[in-house]
Amino acid sequence: MSPTGPHSAPLTSAAQPHPRLHTALAHLATFNSDPAAGGITREVYTPEYAAGMEFVSELMREAGLEVRVDAAGNLFGRWEGSDSAAPVVLTGSHFDTTLNAGAYDGVVGVLGAIEAVRLLRQGGVRPRRSIEVIGFAGEEPRFVAGCIGSRAMTGELTRAMLDELVDRDGVTVAQALRAAGLDPDRIGEARIDPVAVHAFVELHVEQGGVLEAGGEKIGVVTWIAAPHEFRLRLRGVATHAGATPMRLRHDALAGAAEIVLAVEALAQDSPSGTTVGTVGVIRALPGAINVVPGEVELEVDIRDSDGAAREAVVDGLLRAAEELCARRGLQLSVQTIARDEPAPCSELVIGAAETACAELGLSYRRMISGAYHDAMVLGAQVPIGMVFVPSAGGISHHPDEYTAPAEIDAGVDVLAGVLARLAEATG
Repeated sequence: MSPTGPHSAPLTSAAQPHPRLHTALAHLATFNSDPAAGGITREVYTPEYAAGMEFVSELMREAGLEVRVDAAGNLFGRWEGSDSAAPVVLTGSHFDTTLNAGAYDGVVGVLGAIEAVRLLRQGGVRPRRSIEVIGFAGEEPRFVAGCIGSRAMTGELTRAMLDELVDRDGVTVAQALRAAGLDPDRIGEARIDPVAVHAFVELHVEQGGVLEAGGEKIGVVTWIAAPHEFRLRLRGVATHAGATPMRLRHDALAGAAEIVLAVEALAQDSPSGTTVGTVGVIRALPGAINVVPGEVELEVDIRDSDGAAREAVVDGLLRAAEELCARRGLQLSVQTIARDEPAPCSELVIGAAETACAELGLSYRRMISGAYHDAMVLGAQVPIGMVFVPSAGGISHHPDEYTAPAEIDAGVDVLAGVLARLAEATG
């Protein structure tokens, strides 16, 4: 192996097989709290997650990395560079899952990063900047808010929030941290110094069908779309379904149905052309077939890489909700769940990824990530980038999620090239 330019680095041949990686992917999938459901459930700070973390930690040690865990439960594996004072290169993703999920979301970015480091080390690469592989804690929203670990790293997650954020069983983040052997009062120690970070790059499955449809092997992400999520509560009057004439009803669910259609219409008419809107949760009370619904909760997700267009859709929806509630005699309340800012990817990382693809002979496309990731959170403070590999059928967060081994291998090879360039490696 030899460098190919002043800031280039040794690269592997394209689609080099990585059987060790695929064995590790299969084994990590066995750390599962609900195997009978058919998918994988490994929520952050649970016993299954802790066992999976120990397995990933051992993979890091085998790859020659120095392992540590921070106050939020983020797992780090460090490859020390020749200049220990230089800003570090970060890479990684998450290995927690949603309920009954697949084996690739997040996991490919953690185990693939370990494999990329192993590949470089075996090739005799010597990085000037240190490289740290991260397994972020809680990217999936067990506690409603996602990206717990990366938000702690940026200082966005405060001690007070640890007592406010709860899961479906009423367990707070603070309680979950204690159960995992961590001290919530030390959460501030997880915060990083942005000046000490050169760049972050995340390998991930696409979770959509763009690459598969276009036939490209790699996606080079230019922007990460961010969600504005909120809860709408409509209150009407719960009355007898048989005894209440239609003209006298204050049906909260009928009003909610109008809002669902308004979300769809406003997103479709967004000036950016890239806004998406989803009502993912509906709760109707009292939930009896012979009672007019008196109260409904909707959880709404509006997202875009264009922040202004996204907020225009949100504003339009709230106006429409107020108008229809006034017309139907309903009370409306709004509660923000999350409001993140879209994150641009750094040309530093984009350029390194495109160069790696070109040298490996891999087709690629520049694209936007519609899903949010830990990279989006870090992007508020440090240069970021993402490398996508295809998802079969665009399926994700589901037991049928799949990316072919050769496609994962290609992503690892690209990641290795990006890391080597960012770390200004030689060998």
